[in-house]
Amino acid sequence: MKGFTRPNLLDAFTRICTLADGQHGMFAIAQLRGEVTDQVLAQLRDAEIVEPVVDGVLRVRAGATHPHQTLYATWLLAEATPAWERSLTTLVVSHQTAAQLYGAGTASGSRIEFSGRARNTLPDNVTVFPRSVPEEQCTVVEGLPVTGPARTLADLADGQGFDLSDLGRLARSFISQGWTTAEQLGPELTEQFAGRDPAYDGPAWLESALAAAGRG
Repeated sequence: MKGFTRPNLLDAFTRICTLADGQHGMFAIAQLRGEVTDQVLAQLRDAEIVEPVVDGVLRVRAGATHPHQTLYATWLLAEATPAWERSLTTLVVSHQTAAQLYGAGTASGSRIEFSGRARNTLPDNVTVFPRSVPEEQCTVVEGLPVTGPARTLADLADGQGFDLSDLGRLARSFISQGWTTAEQLGPELTEQFAGRDPAYDGPAWLESALAAAGRG
């Protein structure tokens, strides 16, 4: 590691590892709060100790990996607060990206969708729906806050280009993977649809969606 100033290296790597250890091996440069210089980061990159994930987020190469690395890195960019100190509801994975995180959705290119607010500027391929998602409608998947199955289905039913059979296939996937049950999902959908026009009876809507999915 020729060219390293030893105290700078040790201090920088200690700080980086403290962040990365609780963030699936990743850290956002903004999270370092100026404690690690660009020069030291460049040296660590040149030595292949860290590597970029997305612009502004790096990964310790010997660290953990995340099954949705780009999504997690983009969520990290949203604010400088460490992942383990963030509120569940500040910025929540939602819509098609939520379905993909559950392993229930089809690919939508590089688009990423969140609900809530981001304190920092995010890439152009990110959509943030400026709304609050109640904590009881959120859960955590792979360390990421995400809208629950009922909220995700209701969001995708709201002018997102999904027909009833598409939604039925998503619901079937949620159920078959054990994220929810039909008995739980139906009443939760009633709550989600309550403020809409028309409002749907959740169990009846779910039955119709699953039937439509079964017809192809």
